[in-house]
Amino acid sequence: MGSDWDEIKRLAADFQKAQLTSTLQQLSERNCVEIVALLLEKQLLDVVFTNDGKEYITPDHLEREIQDELYTNGGRANLVEVSKTLNVDLSRIETLAERIAEENPQIHLILGQLIDEDYISHIAQEINEKLALRGEISISDLASQFDLPSDFLQHQVVEKHLGKTIKGRQDSTNPRVFFTQAYIQRCKAKIRGALNAITRPTNVATILQQINVQEKIFHSLLDEISPAGQVTSKLSNAQYVPHIYAKTQSEWVQSFFKQNGFIEYEAINKLGISDPKSYILKQLPQEELYFLKRIALQQRLVDLTVVTALNECNATKQYLDLSTILPSNLSVEDIEEVFHTLTSGPKQSHLSTLVYLDGIVFSQPYLNELIQPCQELALSQGKSAIDSGIYQQYIVDKTLAQKGGNASNQLDDDEDGKPDKRDERRKKAASGKAGGGAQGRETKTKSTKKHQRGRAAAAQHSDDDDDDFQRGGGGGGSNKKSVKPLDLVKCEDVVKLIFPVLEEEGIEHLAKPIAKLYLQQLNQSALAKAQELYEATPQTNRRQTHASIQERINTLLVDIRLYEKGLKLLPQDTQAQLVKYLLKSLGNEICNELALYVASECNLTVKNNNLNVDQRNKLAQECDAQYRAVLVEQNKALNKSIDDFELATESVLKVCSMIIKKVDKKKDRLLIADHKQKLQQQLLENQEPALILHLAALILFTSISGCILHASGKFVSSILQYIRGSLDDQQNALLISYHDLVLKVLQASPESAESKLAHEQLQGLQSKVVELAQNFSRASVSKAD
Repeated sequence: MGSDWDEIKRLAADFQKAQLTSTLQQLSERNCVEIVALLLEKQLLDVVFTNDGKEYITPDHLEREIQDELYTNGGRANLVEVSKTLNVDLSRIETLAERIAEENPQIHLILGQLIDEDYISHIAQEINEKLALRGEISISDLASQFDLPSDFLQHQVVEKHLGKTIKGRQDSTNPRVFFTQAYIQRCKAKIRGALNAITRPTNVATILQQINVQEKIFHSLLDEISPAGQVTSKLSNAQYVPHIYAKTQSEWVQSFFKQNGFIEYEAINKLGISDPKSYILKQLPQEELYFLKRIALQQRLVDLTVVTALNECNATKQYLDLSTILPSNLSVEDIEEVFHTLTSGPKQSHLSTLVYLDGIVFSQPYLNELIQPCQELALSQGKSAIDSGIYQQYIVDKTLAQKGGNASNQLDDDEDGKPDKRDERRKKAASGKAGGGAQGRETKTKSTKKHQRGRAAAAQHSDDDDDDFQRGGGGGGSNKKSVKPLDLVKCEDVVKLIFPVLEEEGIEHLAKPIAKLYLQQLNQSALAKAQELYEATPQTNRRQTHASIQERINTLLVDIRLYEKGLKLLPQDTQAQLVKYLLKSLGNEICNELALYVASECNLTVKNNNLNVDQRNKLAQECDAQYRAVLVEQNKALNKSIDDFELATESVLKVCSMIIKKVDKKKDRLLIADHKQKLQQQLLENQEPALILHLAALILFTSISGCILHASGKFVSSILQYIRGSLDDQQNALLISYHDLVLKVLQASPESAESKLAHEQLQGLQSKVVELAQNFSRASVSKAD
């Protein structure tokens, strides 16, 4: 011991001596740098330069300083901060840190940080405290808290210290979650208490929201708890159904079915069961059931009540109200479904003759007896259709529609036949013009034959024509025309007959459904009766129609000729307006007469007899080819001169096998006198001032000129201007005064004082105007001239 102390004293003396001794030769800083550079070049020295290059440090010393920094920072050091602190390049620090981590298993290099076991033990203690406080913790929360990789925290920290420093356990379903046993017990207690308190199906999400337990823990602990119920699934919309609720459901379904013999699907859906049919089969395995759209019905109940009652109803002339023998909860739709289910089965095929209407079943004999009076109605309606001609028109329309359906097959035959008919008609028309009335009668016979040919073609069809027509009319071809079915018996008439009988039984609300049920049958009976009478009725002669139309057209043409002679006396501008008015009135009437006649010849139906130009053109397109062009040309002539119209009308008459009578000037005087007499009669019967002035002007015009005039009220001024020269001053003043008063009345308000005053003045002059028109004669005209 003493020798050691002496050695220490000796060394201390040497050290002091060395310090006090002065240097004999001192190196400069540059020499030191060169010496160090030489040693580094010869690899005799290994040093690390600082960032400023003024200091050197050996790797071993730098390694010790890094470890010192790790210790100073509590076991976790960021290499970037260490580099700044030691003033050494980061790459040299990272290299040495990797060597330290490799050599020392207690030190880890994680994401540019050195971490030793002391720090890991420290954070393990923090995790344990946090876990004890919260009861559950996840690796993701720890990673965000400690800014360390989740894998490092899970494997090197939590799992390594689990059961030691960290008091808890790992979740088997999610290894990244850890919890304490006390937390698990608390969750179990919450879940058990909540499930025991539930008595009806409840969403799992609602339960978890109330007890504040995570869904994964709920499902993992559910089997350990053994609850008195079951969870439908592990999805988000799962429900917990307690056993007591399922038991209550089953008892309610069985009790309800036992008491009523049926159960509604909607009632089972309200219990929370989505598949009611499967549930009913499960709860009632021994029962035979009818599964209808809305209910499940006991088969034994139906056999004992409904089937027995239906058999009795079918055997007698009675009806049966099913609502009185079936449960009252069943709707009309349910009752109807029960009836159709029974009657459609092979065992109850004998019930197929029964008729179901609104919950009531009728036997066929009962309905036949009820509808018997309506058969007489159908027969009378069939006879009425023949008397009124409705059925004949229907036969014509139907024949035309069938002809249109078969037009493509008969086109060649029709084209071959038409030229012959045209030639024959031209010959007849020419001979009729040359030979007078006898030839005219032959032409009318030709027209009648055409009509008979159409009737004969229609008479060849019987009741089966309806079926053939319906089959032909459904194709929708371009030449086909749809004919509305002929309803001779109306639903209202049938209801009126059967209503009293049904009202006595208290089922009058079924009168209209029963009527609709038998309406088609009654209409077929009426049509059959009409067809029978139609076939027994002789064909009619159309000569009178032909002759009357011919006479009517000739009369109108004579009127137009006489009116034309009168209007030519007026100024030229007025003549044009009167010609237009004449053609629009009388000319239009002639066109209508001929168009309607041609339509009847072609078996076409025209609902409106007052046709305009467009309607006549459309009708002409539907007529036969020989009529089409002349009818269209006649329509166009309405906007031309009177001569053009007369020529066009003559062409139509020629095609229709009609003749135009020769002009008889002797009869013209009689016609003019007759026309004037009619105007005078109208003048005496009217009290309207404007009409009186109009009639007086026309009468005076006829008296003065000896011609008649067809003019409307707006031409009164022109007529007065024409006859002015044939009247004296007093007569002219009377007419002008009366004309001005009429204009004043028409222009003034009806309630104004001016209008009333004008009316009074007109009343005073009316008798004078009438007297002038009635008594004016050609003798006075001669005196005036």
